[in-house]
Amino acid sequence: MTTGRADTSQVSAALKRLVEAASGEGLATAMMAGGLVFEAKAKAGIIRYDFIDTGATLNSTQARPSGGSGDSAEVQVGPTTEYAIYGELGIGQSPKPFMREAFDGGKGEATTAVAAELKGSMS
Repeated sequence: MTTGRADTSQVSAALKRLVEAASGEGLATAMMAGGLVFEAKAKAGIIRYDFIDTGATLNSTQARPSGGSGDSAEVQVGPTTEYAIYGELGIGQSPKPFMREAFDGGKGEATTAVAAELKGSMS
């Protein structure tokens, strides 16, 4: 068994660094790191399903900030083509669930990316 000691000033300083890292620009940057994981996985799915005609859906699939301020941040990930949902859900064609698979398969990796970014900004 290992024990460690920290006085309250050390704990207080660490919590202060965490709060600073997890707010404002630091939080937005961390969230974008997670969003980029989903973006890469979604694009890989589009290619794997050969859901490419003009390349518009592939090229429009991006992670982009979508709101938040201060102690919140939001990132939206996905294509902007109006017909991408038809391929995703299989309306009039076989389903190509590239976004669902990107989310399901990328949750852990995205969480790790966000945590790593926050940890790095605490240094």
